[in-house]
Amino acid sequence: MFRKILTVVIAALGLAVAAAGPASASDSASTSDSCGAVYFYSDGDTFKFLDTCSDGHGVLLYWTTPTTGQPHTSDTGHSKAYTGGYTGWNMDNAYIYDKDFTEGACFYYRVGLTESGGYIIGSYGSWTLSCA
Repeated sequence: MFRKILTVVIAALGLAVAAAGPASASDSASTSDSCGAVYFYSDGDTFKFLDTCSDGHGVLLYWTTPTTGQPHTSDTGHSKAYTGGYTGWNMDNAYIYDKDFTEGACFYYRVGLTESGGYIIGSYGSWTLSCA
């Protein structure tokens, strides 16, 4: 009897692990022209950058300071640029940027384009709300 119960429990655990599959993005944001995208993974506080146009521009991530209170787009901002070239839509080619946010802290982020270290006016897409 114990052996049958143990077999059922092990099989159920195996199905649960298989169903979990690979980690998926919590959410994403893109530039106004869709030439850049950034995906945020709350499990690990990881941003993945994609440069989807061969236009010579980099991808610029701008995010507000994470807070356990009410986040707002006017909160203090931070930025990170990826200028390593075209990645296409292949996540295996994505530039990975890891952060360490307080668990449960929320923030806004958006994505634009950069050239020669500066932001390209009008390239930011919409704000995205996310939580660590």
